[in-house]
Amino acid sequence: MKYRLSVLFVPLQEGGLMARCDRVRATATGSTREEAIENLQEAIVELVKEYGEQAVFQDVPPGTDMEVIEVAV
Repeated sequence: MKYRLSVLFVPLQEGGLMARCDRVRATATGSTREEAIENLQEAIVELVKEYGEQAVFQDVPPGTDMEVIEVAV
């Protein structure tokens, strides 16, 4: 099954980025956005191998979609 997940990118002080997906409680780092995403995908696959798909995606109901919104405060 394919899942659509939101990913937050946080710049690291030492360079590179951390990619964080709170819905599945996974993080990974990389020198570029692409590398961070690739590493995050690998981390999620490893979580599924260790704990099972149902446990990893328990907070992502089937058919879940995501959208980025802006909020001015």
